[in-house]
Amino acid sequence: MPKFKPLREDQHFLLPPTLDEFVPAGHLARVVSGIVDEMDTSDIESKYSRLGQNTYHPKIMLKLLFYGYAIGVRSGRKIASACETDTAFMYLAQMYGPDFRTINDFRKNHSAEIGACFTQVVRVCESMGMVKVGTICIDGSKLKASASAKRTKDEEGYRAWLARVEAEIEKILSEAEETDRAEDEEYGEKRGDELPRELGEKERLREKIKEAMRGLKEGGKVNSTDPDACFMRERHGVIRPAYNCQLAVAEGQVIVAAEVTTCAVDSGELAPVLERAEENLDQEVETVIADAGYGSYDNYQYLDEKGKEAYIPDRDFERARRRSPQEEGDRYHKDNFRYRRRENLYICPEGKALPFYKRRVSDEGKVARKQLIYRGVECSGCPKRKLCTKQKARTIVRELREELKEDMRERLLSEEGKRIYRKRMHTVEPPFGHLKHNLGYKTFLLRTVEKVRAEFKLMCIGYNLTKIWRCMPAEGTA
Repeated sequence: MPKFKPLREDQHFLLPPTLDEFVPAGHLARVVSGIVDEMDTSDIESKYSRLGQNTYHPKIMLKLLFYGYAIGVRSGRKIASACETDTAFMYLAQMYGPDFRTINDFRKNHSAEIGACFTQVVRVCESMGMVKVGTICIDGSKLKASASAKRTKDEEGYRAWLARVEAEIEKILSEAEETDRAEDEEYGEKRGDELPRELGEKERLREKIKEAMRGLKEGGKVNSTDPDACFMRERHGVIRPAYNCQLAVAEGQVIVAAEVTTCAVDSGELAPVLERAEENLDQEVETVIADAGYGSYDNYQYLDEKGKEAYIPDRDFERARRRSPQEEGDRYHKDNFRYRRRENLYICPEGKALPFYKRRVSDEGKVARKQLIYRGVECSGCPKRKLCTKQKARTIVRELREELKEDMRERLLSEEGKRIYRKRMHTVEPPFGHLKHNLGYKTFLLRTVEKVRAEFKLMCIGYNLTKIWRCMPAEGTA
């Protein structure tokens, strides 16, 4: 009896396999295909002309991109190669073979429409009962831009670079003229008019530098490769050209809003991300959870006016919570002075009053802030004055909107607040972890904020489609 099954490399089939046989039942590619088939792609289709050669249907291109981003294959070349070697991609491409330029051009030319596709996928998740709309968590993470830090310069740096490039062009032209004279003497009237290849490269570089200089703002810097990318500090302290990616995630870990900004600070992104989430869901959100990066008076006021229940600590919340009032150095910290709203005064740790003293407008920072000043009236004879202040009397500065922060801290310190805030790490952090660590999406392929925004939406579409696939019943169990 033979040890092995026979080799069948020359096996012929009576009938060729159908596309349906390319992937097994319950495969992710089937879910992607089924959802895209039901999508409204009229906005994309309307951009095509009836003139010229027939092109690939937009639904085929979307299927390839969505599936590729869902499994970590996003390069146009890799997707094109997979259409020839991977049965799942063959199934989605319907045995067509778009080349990498076609795939890349489609992704680049339809960035706005990809955002609409993201909204449609969110609605599918909602219709399947995967989204609990009441609560959303918001978070941000930095993803590296497709740009080198060395190509980010200010005006002075670009002028010096331009001078070097122009000197090199002058040198190449001078050498070319010298060569022409020598060839004229040797060849007479024969042709020899081809420009040196290095000259064309240097001239293209010169134009790119000039374009970057035109995009410079006064006192700013710009990257010649991706002019929209900004220097941002990432989690491990590395500073490099990047984009700030924002997610709003509903309970159930479904991404309901995805935005990209060139601002490194998260606090200014809460309102637009929340509004986009409600727009995508076509419903109002009741509760918003976010980390201390979003803690600001502006955000607290915005959420209060919108009637949202929020759980967002300020930047000093953890430090204040852990501070021990028993230690002499911390005993006289502002957080240990109790404010009495009815009497509009502070009580110090020694039981003395600090009544209202005056109003002022602080011009520190980028935005003027209205503040209230409270000043002690019994400090001169206090034996603890040197531990409390170096001035004649202790003063407390209170922001005009301080009550919003105090109410937020009180809410977070309640048992119910602690329980709700714990949801954040189990809701919004897993999507970023999956995208960055499981799929390796730590750097964008595309450049400029509009295209980067579309690529981030593709990442999130792929993530949500995978969530849909995992929520669907296995074949034969429905």
